[in-house]
Amino acid sequence: MTIGELSAQSGVPASTLRYWERVKVLPKALRVSGQRRYSSEAADLVAVLQLAKACGFSLVEMRRLMNGFRPGTSASERWRTSVRAHQKVLERQIEELNAMRHLLERVQQCQCVDLVECGHIASALLDNKLPASNDREAGVPSRRSQGGYVDSTSQGTAKIRVPHSSRSEEWA
Repeated sequence: MTIGELSAQSGVPASTLRYWERVKVLPKALRVSGQRRYSSEAADLVAVLQLAKACGFSLVEMRRLMNGFRPGTSASERWRTSVRAHQKVLERQIEELNAMRHLLERVQQCQCVDLVECGHIASALLDNKLPASNDREAGVPSRRSQGGYVDSTSQGTAKIRVPHSSRSEEWA
């Protein structure tokens, strides 16, 4: 089967098939007069790669699924091992996405007058200087800070310190 036939049968562009070969995810095809010739098994292997891709596997994970096991390791054992490892990756990504969503919710409530003021608060958020126990304490001021900066108190509440003034506002 030619690369064009494999591409048509699998729905995977020929350029992707070539790339998968180059990065050793898909076994190299035999060459006949300089043209790739795939075995009938290639379509099934491409289907496995498409399934792995649909599961969110990276190229490294796909390569490991295809080539990272002892010869004779069953497909079911390959999948179980690969899925266990990938689930750990997904859990980390979910934690990161949840943290990003929480941060976006906090940023969406910004009431800063300008970006410089916002930068003071952003630095504190990014440096984890603000407690994250609840949004009001963790970086969402109820009033504008008038150019202040943020620090944490020993009681765990965040305060805005206003330069050239003794006044400070708690973010409660």
